[in-house]
Amino acid sequence: MSEHGGFDAPPPSGGMTENLNGLIHPPVAGPAPMQDLASILGDPAQHLQLDLDQAPQTIAAFQQAAEQMRKLMDDALRLANVPAPGFDAVSVNAAKEIGQWAISEEPGSLRWALESGAAQLEMAADALEQSLTTHQNTDEVNAAHLSRTEL
Repeated sequence: MSEHGGFDAPPPSGGMTENLNGLIHPPVAGPAPMQDLASILGDPAQHLQLDLDQAPQTIAAFQQAAEQMRKLMDDALRLANVPAPGFDAVSVNAAKEIGQWAISEEPGSLRWALESGAAQLEMAADALEQSLTTHQNTDEVNAAHLSRTEL
């Protein structure tokens, strides 16, 4: 036993209020929530830079990744029919729960996550394509204007 009353337990800190606050508002691990990719690409205040020569390949990569995520949805449907590894109640229930999680359309399910990811990638590809078109049109207008202007 440690000197603080437990087996290698750290010393108490902050008292009951701090402990309760930690339970009520636990620290969040991982990265901070992010905007969806399409809104970042469509927001001129964001400072995302992309080589214009690479934009078509990036658009194609986003579209391909979205297509692959949709194909994974088919694989997720097979999880709904995975047999339990045993005949005990825990195994049967686990297989049932995994199957429901895989095919549910509720937020947090595998199917929902794949569909959401594919939609985000498609929106990002569309936003990037629109930005590229706008940039090219602006360049053409500016080039035409400069060619008419005498220096």
